[in-house]
Amino acid sequence: MNKKIKLMIAAAIFTITSMAQQKQTGMDTIVNLDHVALSVGNLDKMEAWYKTCFNMREIQHLEIESMQVRTVLLQAPNGFKVELIELKNSTREQRFTDPLNAASVQGYGHMALIVKDLHTVFNELINNGALQVIPPSPAVKKGDTYAYVKDLEGNLIELIQGGQRL
Repeated sequence: MNKKIKLMIAAAIFTITSMAQQKQTGMDTIVNLDHVALSVGNLDKMEAWYKTCFNMREIQHLEIESMQVRTVLLQAPNGFKVELIELKNSTREQRFTDPLNAASVQGYGHMALIVKDLHTVFNELINNGALQVIPPSPAVKKGDTYAYVKDLEGNLIELIQGGQRL
């Protein structure tokens, strides 16, 4: 075996051994986002809105009468999923006016969706009852644009159009 082949084999063994010894963290094991869950007051109304506005279809439905809960899992054509959960007598603790206001309360503040045509999607959402929070505007990342709307129950949704994602 010549020297060059021996060096290549040694390098390959070193690389494989090093990779096997690296500690795996939680971030290393995440494959993809599965779904976002929203607690809603009116499941039927919100299901119809998300289906209409985001071309989603129902892939799972669950009702547990003894727990007074109904859920539906919706999926967009690209695989993105939203789970809507209606629990009898649930309440909304706070309605956010904008993204900064949402950041005043710890926890999830909004979901962000990458869209192909921001203005078209924004206008379709508004025409289907969404409330404008921030109109389409230039984003911090050069070349990107963004907007915020609220769905029918006041959940913040960020829309992003632009270049390559991180």
